[in-house]
Amino acid sequence: MDCQSPFDQLIDRRNSQSAKWDGAAEVFGQEDLLPMWVADMDFRPPEAAIRAITARATHGIYGYERKPESLSEAVIDWLKIRHDWVIDPIWLNHSPGVVSGLVSAILALTDPGDRIVIQPPVYPPFYSVVEQNGRVVVTNPLVEANGNYVMNIPELEEIFRSGVKLMVFCSPHNPVGRVWTKKELLALGELIVNYGVTVLSDEIWADLAFHSHQHTPLASLSPGIAERTITFMAPSKTFNLAGLYMSNVIIPNQELRDRFCAQVQRLAQGHLNVFGIVAAEAAYREGKEWLDHLITYLEGNLHYVQEELAKITPKITIVQPEGTYVLWMDCRNLGIPAEELNQFFVRKAGIAFNDGLMFGPMGAGFQRMNIGCPRSLLQEAIERMSKALADY
Repeated sequence: MDCQSPFDQLIDRRNSQSAKWDGAAEVFGQEDLLPMWVADMDFRPPEAAIRAITARATHGIYGYERKPESLSEAVIDWLKIRHDWVIDPIWLNHSPGVVSGLVSAILALTDPGDRIVIQPPVYPPFYSVVEQNGRVVVTNPLVEANGNYVMNIPELEEIFRSGVKLMVFCSPHNPVGRVWTKKELLALGELIVNYGVTVLSDEIWADLAFHSHQHTPLASLSPGIAERTITFMAPSKTFNLAGLYMSNVIIPNQELRDRFCAQVQRLAQGHLNVFGIVAAEAAYREGKEWLDHLITYLEGNLHYVQEELAKITPKITIVQPEGTYVLWMDCRNLGIPAEELNQFFVRKAGIAFNDGLMFGPMGAGFQRMNIGCPRSLLQEAIERMSKALADY
């Protein structure tokens, strides 16, 4: 590498109880795997966050915390500066994580047996938060178009017309990496207003749009859309703070907000992590430069994988992402049965990817690769893939 970056630093995460590293053998049934699955990064967060955690830790007492006004101010300022979205402080709520927040919202706003729309291939908990809570998944699959994915708006309108009143939306989209355009979001917004649908908008990847793209919060488009939208964001993906369990839930509509907050209290999820509070505030206040450098590094990782993978085989292609740090790899031309594909990479290459089938039937023949790591680990992954495919 010509120029050393702080993100090139290799940090040994083994024996730290990392789900990504220490949990891979249990999940995939093999030791010594290169883990490129769980969506956290192998990078230290911004130094400001580490300093804030360290300072709080040295206090020595870790009792129950109240939310300081300074945290709300930091989140509100970040949304205004980073996303040109001005929110009322009363809209801002929190939950331990986006998934737990989705559960609270589903329980608060629907009844058992109600139908809820998702857009596969999509983050696996979108299925589980619906089905495990006695609701019914209705799929509005994305459509492959010119090597990328778009929403099937006409089909979605038919689904809304049938009486579905809740949708779980992924923006930016995991795993296909779409950063939806304003035009696409406005088409969705028109439908949710016209049919009175409430959207739970998972925007946890909002801050990780690549430099040529701009994330637009769905609720920022108009007051009417905002009234039908609950937005979930977090510092976890942005600053690699997932283990501190703190997310932001933005709810402009008072009725929806009251119902959500009441459900959070029923589930006893109203407390925040003492270290999550200080780390989030520090990162939002002082993490902009770190994030800008991170996005540049991730773009470099993307280009590296694309270029090196093309040298190995034309049979694996990357669906061009517009953000996130996960790549949706199309392996269908390898000719390996979809149900055997993940274990091929485990057994032959010693790499743990997320199996595309986890994201729904549309994921057959795909694998999800996490590139939020030092480039040297990507070099190792490419070498392992090259050997495995040469022997195949």
